Amino acid sequence: MEKILEITSVKLSVLESFPPKLKIDAFGTVPTGGWSNPKLIPHIHIQAPPDGIYGFDFIADPPAGAATQVISVIEVSDIWENSPEGVEGVRIHAAKNSQTALVAGAGQPHRQPNRFTLTDSSKGTRIVFFPRALTPLGTSESSTEAQLEYHGLEGQFIFRGDDITQEQTVLGSVVSVVLKPNADAGGLDFALILPPVNLGGEARQDFDTLGIRIRSRGRLINPAGAELSYDVVHLKGVAEDIPVL
Repeated sequence: MEKILEITSVKLSVLESFPPKLKIDAFGTVPTGGWSNPKLIPHIHIQAPPDGIYGFDFIADPPAGAATQVISVIEVSDIWENSPEGVEGVRIHAAKNSQTALVAGAGQPHRQPNRFTLTDSSKGTRIVFFPRALTPLGTSESSTEAQLEYHGLEGQFIFRGDDITQEQTVLGSVVSVVLKPNADAGGLDFALILPPVNLGGEARQDFDTLGIRIRSRGRLINPAGAELSYDVVHLKGVAEDIPVL
């Protein structure tokens, strides 16, 4: 199964049942005729999204053989029976875009940070991280690549897209980059721990967190013992919701 080409519209309604169930109707397009078995696959959220917006992928089976190369319409209707408390809407993802629908009566999603600035004055480390962002709700939303700027004793680096690894864990979001490849002399990675930050309607919030420099011994030296060593960096952070120009 594959993601469909593009989302054209999403409708969300609350069914009269106990407990309440949500009905999701999503409409989109595929690049050829012959697509079948449309489904909505929920994203796995280790922690509830701070804005209450839950993600789904719109997927379907492409044709097995040759098919007419013409943009075709596809739709799916799904009942979300075990929706969590605090859900305010859904975001449906396709290959080229995504669209969001809010539960009737829900307010606009809370402000979310789109820039994190972190500093450690004692060791001269400064990090600016722009997570994956979306255009305003209610319109077609095209994802932009994440970007991380690292300034430290090792030098100045800018990482984008696939050069950045993001993982959701019990610690929060772990964002990691490779500062020095694991060459014969040993490699150096940097991992940033980002807790969920609720802006509470404000433009910024301060927080404390950690960064970890991860050193490997390399291929030429392989004595007994741990192959990785860790240098923990205590960071002061600022999470901000800045205007997207």
